[in-house]
Amino acid sequence: MKPDGGRVAARGFQYQYLRTLEAMLDVIDDPNVQALRVEGAPGVGVDRDSVDFDIIGADESCLLAVQVKSKAPGGHIYAPDILEILISLIKNQEARSYQLMTNALPTEPAERMASFLRADIELDQLRDELSRLLSRHPSRLAQLESLSRDQLDRLMRCTVTFDRRDDIEIREALRERLRLYRNHAEAGLGQKSAGLLSGYLVSEMLRKAADESDAIFTTAELRSHVLIDGEKLALLGGRRDWGVVVGAMPQIPDVTRNALLRAICEALPRSGRSDVRRVVLVGPSGIGKSSLAAGYVADRADSYDWIFWMDGESEDSLLASYARTAASLNIGDNIVSNYALDSSRIRDVVHSELSRLTGRWAIVFDNVRDSREVEPWVPRVGNGDVLLTLIDETARHGPATVLQIGVMEPHEARELICRRLNIGQDEALRFDGELRRLAEGMSYWPLALELSTGYISTCGIRLEDVDDYLDRLRIRSLADADSLPPGYPRTLAAALFLCLDQLEARIQRNGVYDYRPHIAFGMITNSAYLASHQLPVHMVAAAFLADPSHTENFGPVFLDPSEFNLAEVVRELRRFSLVAFDEDLQRLGNVAVQYGDRTLAINSIIQDLIRVHGDFDENIASALNRLANHVERWLNTALNLNLLERASVVFNHAMVLAGHLLRLNIGGSNIPLFYGNLATACRAGGDTQRAEAFLQAELYLLQQSANSNELLTVQAELQLIDILFDTPTDASINTDTAAEFFEHIYRYAQSVKPIHPHAASKLAIDARVFLERPLAEQARLAKFREIYEKFSHLIAELGPSPYSRTVDALSRANELISNERFLGAEKLCRQALRSDYLAGSMELEARRVLVESLTRQHKWISAQEEFLNFKQKFGSTKLYPQIVRLFAHNVGHACALAALTEDSEEGARLLGDVLSLPLVCDVLEQSGRGVTSRLRLLASIRDLISGRIEQAETILLSISPGDLQDGRDVETQSWGMLWQMTRLALFRMASVVYLSELADQSN
Repeated sequence: MKPDGGRVAARGFQYQYLRTLEAMLDVIDDPNVQALRVEGAPGVGVDRDSVDFDIIGADESCLLAVQVKSKAPGGHIYAPDILEILISLIKNQEARSYQLMTNALPTEPAERMASFLRADIELDQLRDELSRLLSRHPSRLAQLESLSRDQLDRLMRCTVTFDRRDDIEIREALRERLRLYRNHAEAGLGQKSAGLLSGYLVSEMLRKAADESDAIFTTAELRSHVLIDGEKLALLGGRRDWGVVVGAMPQIPDVTRNALLRAICEALPRSGRSDVRRVVLVGPSGIGKSSLAAGYVADRADSYDWIFWMDGESEDSLLASYARTAASLNIGDNIVSNYALDSSRIRDVVHSELSRLTGRWAIVFDNVRDSREVEPWVPRVGNGDVLLTLIDETARHGPATVLQIGVMEPHEARELICRRLNIGQDEALRFDGELRRLAEGMSYWPLALELSTGYISTCGIRLEDVDDYLDRLRIRSLADADSLPPGYPRTLAAALFLCLDQLEARIQRNGVYDYRPHIAFGMITNSAYLASHQLPVHMVAAAFLADPSHTENFGPVFLDPSEFNLAEVVRELRRFSLVAFDEDLQRLGNVAVQYGDRTLAINSIIQDLIRVHGDFDENIASALNRLANHVERWLNTALNLNLLERASVVFNHAMVLAGHLLRLNIGGSNIPLFYGNLATACRAGGDTQRAEAFLQAELYLLQQSANSNELLTVQAELQLIDILFDTPTDASINTDTAAEFFEHIYRYAQSVKPIHPHAASKLAIDARVFLERPLAEQARLAKFREIYEKFSHLIAELGPSPYSRTVDALSRANELISNERFLGAEKLCRQALRSDYLAGSMELEARRVLVESLTRQHKWISAQEEFLNFKQKFGSTKLYPQIVRLFAHNVGHACALAALTEDSEEGARLLGDVLSLPLVCDVLEQSGRGVTSRLRLLASIRDLISGRIEQAETILLSISPGDLQDGRDVETQSWGMLWQMTRLALFRMASVVYLSELADQSN
């Protein structure tokens, strides 16, 4: 096949001007350089083509004259050719140095010739070496021998550069150099449209080459082009036709999402491959998929000869886009006349033409609604890349790279806000908090940020009033068409509700009911009233379908996989990018149900918009009652089984749901139990005040209910008494109210004694345990002596129970620890841990005492094993802070003593492990007296043992013996002795280090 001479020549010129631009960048800031001259000096010598560009010095002399030679891939260059080119260069222009640049592959003699020219040798030696090299080429040998002494001197100033990069690699390097230069000049990253910038500079080279009178490209002129304002360049790129983009491309984004742009570039590397590669950008409406594609096109415009922007929304829009593409390829008129806009014919002819193009092309199929509908339009063959943007996460794309497009990074969102509101750097620093809250309030969602800033700007809302705006006007702005920036087709609210309408329409298709979109619609509605991350699939689905009153057990409800395929239900939501999969939950025992631990994430803006309609639904009260019951079941089960990471996740959902229940003033039969168990979770998290508030709300609802639940009432009263005798400063009740509660609890226990003796026994035991606490001792003697005796008589009357034996074992284990009978305490704890009645905080307490008893006995291997069991229960959560701090206090004290007095490596190792618990790390960052100072003392000992003397000294100097006092225990003296031992050990170690350093210096 005859080669296309025009295209070969075009590629030669492309290589020449890319290398010309590279050379210009090499000297852009060189004070000795004035300009670069394209195609050499006019009117010089007999061969006008010998110099492709030269560099002019500040004194207007020629510093470098260059000839650029390009070859087709795989082409070679030979030694005789090199000599001919160099002789032409030196004969036609005076310059300080000369250079041949070529992308051809050198032969071995050509490599040797280049090395001779690089070598520091005498003139005669160079002529001799070249003569021997050209001995078989008499014509070139004659040329060499005819050179004058002056011309030979010029030949010695020649170099040859073999460039093994292809055009793609050169463009990549050029683009990165432009970015780097802009960074150093503090002109921004220059990534908004670096491809257009390099493409524009090359086009300027071409223009100057065509105009002899304007062939000079000064360094000042180049700097002005390279450092053009990024916004101006992006604006130009979006509005001007650079001769490559065909179709209605959106405006180039002025805030670059670097990580995502880098991911696209990595998926479409400039490797010189000639197959069609695909990248699919998936995400919800308004997340920035089209803008990201436009940003990629702007960044890499110079890597493609053609870029086609297709509207993929429908068959008709695709047909129109392909007709426009056909016209740009000069085949449009033929198609229109012969095929009457037949879609398959246009598609086939365009695909055929694309497969024949020698240049590289890119196609963006934007706003794809149905990937199966678009699939036939995607080219399979050709030297090109394809990008698709769509919202359907369930579509399959074969070998394509699929990128999930999420929200902006916080710094990107902040930059977008500043640009839209024209906020300068000083003002941005002043209102940093407001800007961060606005970005967070919009969930870092690009379209939400565009809408909100448009609303703020047009309504004249001040930055200092942003918090008020977030409270009152956020939803309105997300549905306000006047807030939209140019080019956006609809508001965020309209985009979302269109997806929901399509989801709802799928429930009844052709008169046939489909449960999958129906459950999906209920799940997305339920999800709007929970936290936005790690939504358990079964929980939100069951809350829509299952009435809790019809289930016998009190645990989580899992839908039967044989009846409901939740994988297909979730697919309905992902079809519209309404949700995404999130991190799995901590496994629930032996439960092995499809999607049993799977969770979803939903954007908080979607939740806000769904609640706009959901709040006014006539069934919202019953729906949230059902949801509250299911959430309570998941939370209570996780807490009882001490699956604390799982409990932590569900607790977040419960807290969000509680806020909506209070906001909507919703009561009902399921809400009191929900509040009661949420109060338990708040206590586990150390939030006593909020726990007390939920308990009061529970009692209020129970009192207002026509069918009051007395069991829930006494349980709430017990928890309020627990707060009073554990943290009295947080309690809203006093001892008089507590006395009333105790009497009611006793009467209820007596009433259920004949039918549920174990329940009556548990109530009496719990009440008596609270009365035996140190803080309740004085009140018990003064006010609660009689009720204490009543509970004691009831316990004795009912006799031992599994629960009473477990509680008694833990109580006696604590007593044995106090009396230094550690082996007995260990046995009692192991006995209690074998009980089926040990759950929740009681199990954690048993594990705490067990580890302490083992540590006191120096059973380090067993202690380490049981510590890992204790730690595993908590994971990364920060629940039960009092238990953890007491654990670190007691176990840490035993480990520190063993490490200091017995040089116990096992004790030192366990001490370090204990102090690494998340809750303990939080305490170590604080300052305070009592337990806080004691734990900091343990940290000082840990650092001392590890050789971190300066850190240990810093901590120890911040603690005085008085800080170690704690009025609630009798161990102050032992902690004071530990402080003294640490001080002495620190002094000894510091002295040893000092003497060692002194000895090293003397040596």
